[in-house]
Amino acid sequence: MERIDEGLLSEVHVLLHPIRFKIVELLTDGQLHINEISNLLGVDRRLVSYHLLTLEEHGFLSSRYEVSQRPGSKGRAMKKYRLTGKVARVLTELKSRL
Repeated sequence: MERIDEGLLSEVHVLLHPIRFKIVELLTDGQLHINEISNLLGVDRRLVSYHLLTLEEHGFLSSRYEVSQRPGSKGRAMKKYRLTGKVARVLTELKSRL
């Protein structure tokens, strides 16, 4: 078994937190708004916000404002989150070291 370096361990620690990993799983099929993520997980929006920020700061997510087409919020700017390629790279590297 190959030794895992500190940088990879740090990235894995961020990624594999239970709530953050559930967020990553939700985003594998596309992009979502914070309220959608919060509702799907059944987790308070403030806690989801904290974990989204952490994932984004570490480069696992990116976000972009888009104009909503949903009834009731049509025309409002909504921040949508999506995965970056870093998720796959970190998980692949981890698997190769185990």
